Amino acid sequence: MNKRDAIRFGTVVSSRDNNLDLIRFVSAIAVIWSHSFSLTQGPHSLGAFLDQWTDQRLSFGGMAVAVFFLYGGILIAKSCESHPDTRKFFIARCQRIFPQLIFIVLFSTFVWGGVLTTLSITDYLTNGETYRYLLNAILIPVHTLPGVFTFNPYPEVVNGSLWTLPVEFAAYILCYLIFRLTAFRKKSYIWTIIVVIACAVVYFAFFHLYMLSVVRAVLEFYIGVCLWVWRDKIILRPSWGILSIFATIVLCYFGWDIAAMLVTFPYACLWLGWGTRRKFSHFAKYGEFSYGIYLWAFPLQQTLVFLWPTPMHWAVNASLISLIAICGGIFNYHVIDKPVMNMVRRRRKITASTSHM
Repeated sequence: MNKRDAIRFGTVVSSRDNNLDLIRFVSAIAVIWSHSFSLTQGPHSLGAFLDQWTDQRLSFGGMAVAVFFLYGGILIAKSCESHPDTRKFFIARCQRIFPQLIFIVLFSTFVWGGVLTTLSITDYLTNGETYRYLLNAILIPVHTLPGVFTFNPYPEVVNGSLWTLPVEFAAYILCYLIFRLTAFRKKSYIWTIIVVIACAVVYFAFFHLYMLSVVRAVLEFYIGVCLWVWRDKIILRPSWGILSIFATIVLCYFGWDIAAMLVTFPYACLWLGWGTRRKFSHFAKYGEFSYGIYLWAFPLQQTLVFLWPTPMHWAVNASLISLIAICGGIFNYHVIDKPVMNMVRRRRKITASTSHM
């Protein structure tokens, strides 16, 4: 086997020499472009060509979310083994999710909402719906603020992207439970595959693709966990990677998007993430901005539509918000994420030093 042509996934998955930061950044921007259709044209927009190929089952935003969940499954499974202690595992997860989320929810409620609401500031601040929006900070989805974006083409929804976060955290919990039950030993783990396949068969047979976006995200996460468990058996080849990308496109074109996302798409993501000869491993040298971009984008897009004096073209919305959301992601990283992580590191050092006294 020529090393230049093929590598074993297990030998590279723990390396920082990968394209994940670049791919996640591109995925966050793809969500913006995907949302721009419905946010400027309304919920019944035809969307991009991928939406039309798949009869609205899959958008580029949905594919981008699948990227986040697939890589998340791999990296969280790895984290389960690195942090087997329950408390340490969930503290690490909460440190990544909640600081930026809490900031965005508070800013949306008391700054964005207060400025953009059609109600008087007194009515806004005394309305119970205003404070219900704060539940988003503890992963309970609430989409509306009183009088905010009421007359937008996609009315009332302040931050539609937040639905993924409770799903993601639930996936973390399930992943950790599976780890505790199986220790990711293949013989034990195989029973989870049987259960998941049985549940998937029941879902596709009887639930008529109800909440497909959620189910697809969870399945992608689970596939990611499987890829971690069998990482020593997976070979990454350029020819297979290119073929998997081509097969994903063809399957989606013919409307077989579910098969594409569950069969060919995961291998394409593996190869793009770890298998290419040239890797952009220093893309996030100055910070990882994709999560902040994701959190800022939807309300920024809604705000721009609200303030624009004429009906807005989707491409204008996507272009402008991509630039502004990147600034938001940079702000979040340097003002929220980085200080929190630095504080955590200082506490660990203090704890480590006192424990050796």
